[in-house]
Amino acid sequence: MGKRRILLIFFTLGTLVMLIVQCTQIESKDIRGAAYAGSETCVSCHGDLQHSDVHNAHLRSSGLLNPGSADSLEIPSGEFIFNEKTKVKVENRADGLYQIALINGENKKEEKSAVYFGSGAHAYTFAFWYGNQLMQMPLNYLPAEKLWVNSPGFPEEQIYFGRPIITKCLECHSSYIKKDPIKAGTFKAQEEQYIQGSLIAGIDCERCHGPAAEHVNFHKENPEEKKAYAMVKYETLSHSRKIDMCGVCHSGMGHQTLKSNFAFKPGDTLQALPQYRTYQGEDPDVHGKQKPLLEASKCYQIGKADCLSCHDIHGKKTMNLSLYSQKCISCHQDTKHETLPEKDRAVLAANCIDCHMPVKTSQDIGFQLSNSKEKLPYRLRTHRIAIYQDVIAGKQ
Repeated sequence: MGKRRILLIFFTLGTLVMLIVQCTQIESKDIRGAAYAGSETCVSCHGDLQHSDVHNAHLRSSGLLNPGSADSLEIPSGEFIFNEKTKVKVENRADGLYQIALINGENKKEEKSAVYFGSGAHAYTFAFWYGNQLMQMPLNYLPAEKLWVNSPGFPEEQIYFGRPIITKCLECHSSYIKKDPIKAGTFKAQEEQYIQGSLIAGIDCERCHGPAAEHVNFHKENPEEKKAYAMVKYETLSHSRKIDMCGVCHSGMGHQTLKSNFAFKPGDTLQALPQYRTYQGEDPDVHGKQKPLLEASKCYQIGKADCLSCHDIHGKKTMNLSLYSQKCISCHQDTKHETLPEKDRAVLAANCIDCHMPVKTSQDIGFQLSNSKEKLPYRLRTHRIAIYQDVIAGKQ
């Protein structure tokens, strides 16, 4: 009888321990799998990081367009004229943001925007659901210029609703989307289709920091432990793997991989991805190719600078040219500028950037203006840090 009572006590205690452990474990509802905790869980302990302007730019790299979203993003109604017979009208209705194809004033087609791409710093691109495909809308919106423009690469005289948003785009503008299995042996086998509702919009915490469920479970059970458990620390990575963390998205379309970039984790190397192409000494386009541009810089090659040498991803300061220039001067305190007049040397403290990282025009992207064949150039700051003789000549 005594043995039975002891066994019963041990069984009861064991059951209680299991229940306690299960209660302290997070139940992952993240579509990426049980290894992921979900950004909402991260915010419960790291909510202060949500208020960083730079961090939020990553988080806003895509988003769902629900009723009222266009108002919160300050995206207005408008129109784009191709010619006297053809135009696209944009209507911000109560149930969402629509783009409408008008031929001779007649509504030939309209679609409701479901997803936007872009943080709003330069441009917004829009997509709608066509069955299980995401398709790009005809028009982009430029917030700074307050203009609706024809989407880059689209026909100049024709309203086009036919460009699919491919996985490659989503791998850099979102954190995950699940593909819809397609039967082989048909033309549709070549199309990329998705599970609606599976999109994790924006670049979330675990896209950069890796799966966090193990980390969260440990610290829920050990709240007194302040040293991060089961997370890869950026500062412990090698120089090349630090830049690879950002380069998985900031290398442009130049590298093709046999597996999804969603599978890339902190500490992985791009060199292990099949068909990855390293910098070859060319001058890459300024759009989306920050990594190869930085690799062309002596600051990277000799000074071992990486992305976070200049970018404080979780910083609460709004960065400007003066603050970036202070980062430059912290390494280049003894630099002499023989070509700069003595009276202008005070400028260095406020702006190294415009000379050594000038704004350049993208050769890949331009925005066609309404009722015109003219294209508004897409201008971005190059990440190739160098001495630009043409800029120097212009300063003298």
